[in-house]
Amino acid sequence: MSAGSQTFSEAETALDAAHSFVSRLKPGCHVLVAVSGGSDSLGLLAALCEAADEFSRRDIRISAATVDHGLRAQSADEAASVARFCAIRAIGHETLPWRGEKPATGLLAAARDARYRLLADHAARIGADVIAVAHTLDDQAETLEMRKARNPDPPVSGMAAETLLMGRAWVVRPFLSVSRQSIRDLLVTREIAWIDDPSNDNARFERVRVRQSLEGAIAAPGAEATMAGHMRARLSEAAAGLFDASVRIHGAAVAEIDLEAIAANSDAARYLLKTLTAIIGGETHGPGKAALADILAMAEAPHGARMTAGRCLFERNRTRLFMLRERRGLERIEVLPWTTRIWDGRWRIDNRTDAMVEIRPASLDGEPVEAFAALPPRLSKLAHSTMPSAGQGALPQGVAVSRILSPHRCYLPGFDLALANRMAEAFGVSPFPAPGYFVAED
Repeated sequence: MSAGSQTFSEAETALDAAHSFVSRLKPGCHVLVAVSGGSDSLGLLAALCEAADEFSRRDIRISAATVDHGLRAQSADEAASVARFCAIRAIGHETLPWRGEKPATGLLAAARDARYRLLADHAARIGADVIAVAHTLDDQAETLEMRKARNPDPPVSGMAAETLLMGRAWVVRPFLSVSRQSIRDLLVTREIAWIDDPSNDNARFERVRVRQSLEGAIAAPGAEATMAGHMRARLSEAAAGLFDASVRIHGAAVAEIDLEAIAANSDAARYLLKTLTAIIGGETHGPGKAALADILAMAEAPHGARMTAGRCLFERNRTRLFMLRERRGLERIEVLPWTTRIWDGRWRIDNRTDAMVEIRPASLDGEPVEAFAALPPRLSKLAHSTMPSAGQGALPQGVAVSRILSPHRCYLPGFDLALANRMAEAFGVSPFPAPGYFVAED
């Protein structure tokens, strides 16, 4: 096979993925494509537009947005270059600047959060049904290797094909099984130039070091990521069933778990306990392998055994395990008039008054609320003392408190949607929306 024909064949791989995505879109779907100007995102935009033309999907609207993080001097020019590319092709485009002070540490994570927040807000403004991002097979392989390095125990999955942002906007990754080289070959055949970000070669970043270590060997890790994703989806479904069968939630703050039920399926129990601990502890991630093993060992512990992990207290009471937020580390915060803040990673405080409100944990000597009446008396009092309060009295009129599920508040992978919605119902949280951009299957 000649070099030219091989390039054409590789380019077809990217086009096939775009065709598959476009062919499944619901009538009238509005797709917002995140475009940085690099080869991956520019190739995604070009391929989706080409596929829509080939399928005569004039009902589909494709828009683009570029997030300017303002971290490099060239970023504004790169955003302008994308804007010109879109203007020539009559594609609606908007540049979304990340304004404000940038953190001294954790810059990459902060930039990612800002990027997705800006995209979700823009999608809502323009009425987009879905946000398409250009993560590739290369990105998937790198992600899997990084996650395996942190936690080698299954299920170590890569990026999900779709993820819910901030509980309101779905992100989809149409090129997750397409190599970066295939995308670049497509751009070459279409005579489209792209911009190379110099940070992609900066070995100061973990992802770059992993990319260099893989040296283009992405097929095997990519297949492994796909299998791991299927495994995680199955475990999540099993955990959802186990939650229904074995867990009772009190006052959106305490879990009562049937130890006999969870002992029958340790893998699903571990997945369930990790998610539950994160929610009750107000953390974005659950405890690690060793802590989960200790929690599961409570099934063999004597009555009254106790331990802490992930900011939670675990206590065995006959055949039940109670899980609640421990009192240590509960904070005091000030909520300014007409603002919203998150307290302890568990509660959203909406201050719709003209006065500042200080939120603190309730008193240990306070009268337990009815929601905890079915708990053992000591645990009922303890649970009450971990709830938000404004001093000794009730919260002022105009101050609303609502539960949040911390691990799902910003990013919810599609394979965890069913489990997250079981949790949402039990904790009194509005259900997370299902993806609605594809034609429903019969």
